[in-house]
Amino acid sequence: MDLQLQGRPAAVFGGAGGIGARIATVLAAEGARLTIADRDRQAAEALAARLGGDALACGCDVSVRDEVREVVNRTVERFGGLQIAVQAVGLTLANWLPDITDRDIDVTFNVNMKGSILVAQAAVEPMRAGGYGRLVFIGSGSGMKGSAGMAVYSASKFFLRGLAHAVGLEAGPAGVTANVVCPSDVYPEGDEPAMTWHDPTLVRISCEKENVPDFEALRKRRIARNPARRACTADDVAWLTAFLCSPLAGYINAQTIGVNGGGLPT
Repeated sequence: MDLQLQGRPAAVFGGAGGIGARIATVLAAEGARLTIADRDRQAAEALAARLGGDALACGCDVSVRDEVREVVNRTVERFGGLQIAVQAVGLTLANWLPDITDRDIDVTFNVNMKGSILVAQAAVEPMRAGGYGRLVFIGSGSGMKGSAGMAVYSASKFFLRGLAHAVGLEAGPAGVTANVVCPSDVYPEGDEPAMTWHDPTLVRISCEKENVPDFEALRKRRIARNPARRACTADDVAWLTAFLCSPLAGYINAQTIGVNGGGLPT
């Protein structure tokens, strides 16, 4: 299918690794003119070089307003506008409720919540001016159903749903849509790690919830009870995101879409 993305200027925040990198790769393959923004500037530059063309790499901490604005400004200068923005930056700090620290709260708010607001503020402006815009936030199944041991994370992902809904209502009349994609667990695939699962606290708490001894047993148990009998992949997320960025999805606005095979996290 031709998603009609050829030549459309796009920015992927958190685009240098994990799901964000797969989204960036799919958008580039569909012909979008791409900015890859990431705290790891070297990784962003390496991916931009692999994608070729005129892909642009920018260092960016989404919790810093000036850095987010700089990414958008450079994209507009380089490509003549901004029509697509994907906010794929997010962190997962798991903890049982009594163990949640001020740092857990502050860091999660700054990255997952404040960062998403800053991306929306900066990106929607040139989209409105151009009469076309697609803003996609990468959420989580834990933002569709709360997850025990992940109260702060779940709250931050539910937040994205309210943000996207409000932005979609505000910007919709200008031809700008805002949606959230909520994948279930994405596990390591081949040589491309699922970065979330590098956190030993997340693995420990998840195993405690499932009463299993280790990560591999956790993965097998969750896949076995999913109606699709498999896990979500980065490709599943990337292709849905690319569709939402296309003109074909113009009537999908202010929505939260689960990518979970019919199952939800516990």
